Amino acid sequence: MVAQPQRMEPIEENKKTISAMVQERIRDAILNGTLPAGSRLDQNRLAGDLNVSLVPVREALKKLEGEGFVQIIPRRGAFVTESSLEDMEDLYFARGVLESQAAYHAAKNLTDADLAKLDQMYRIMGAALAVDDFVHFNQTNHDFHFVIYKAAGSQYLLSMITNLWDLALRYRHRYMFLKEQAVVIQVEHQTILDACHTRDPKALREAVSYHTHQTYVGVRRYVLPDYKE
Repeated sequence: MVAQPQRMEPIEENKKTISAMVQERIRDAILNGTLPAGSRLDQNRLAGDLNVSLVPVREALKKLEGEGFVQIIPRRGAFVTESSLEDMEDLYFARGVLESQAAYHAAKNLTDADLAKLDQMYRIMGAALAVDDFVHFNQTNHDFHFVIYKAAGSQYLLSMITNLWDLALRYRHRYMFLKEQAVVIQVEHQTILDACHTRDPKALREAVSYHTHQTYVGVRRYVLPDYKE
């Protein structure tokens, strides 16, 4: 039996559009389990909980469907997308392809300022891992990778990678393997950083591809403890 969604906090005043705030709030509720996988999303209840009209709720659900968080079925309504091992494998395959290619095209475009940022972020990640500050690590880890991907110079590619990173949160937020993997993760980041400093497209592509695959392996081992590569 699918668990029933819990109430969410109402929307407060903000500079963002109401639709964007609703989208963000619903996405966060899906990621933290307030709106569980497979549950039906009652638009009237969402509007009431968030203290908004139905219009921004409908707009938000449509955008969340495009991101992969919500499935809208005609005459049945909107549902939180179910997660599966097949979906996870497909997601990380797509991430590996796009991110490694973005890294390849970014290598020659990385500026000295970019490299200085990457060096600083690498140190920050190491310090965060040393004190088990996973929230700070995860945010800096995101920023570290996106300094590289932005250097590829493709807004379309960057947008697709951003969407896939958001989708991957459906899996990453439920497990904590970082403490035992901290040293390995930083070794992989060091390899990526070294390839950035040499501005070697092939080395950077391979380093990012390997890192993405190892992240997938880590997530899958959490989902399936007996999984072996």
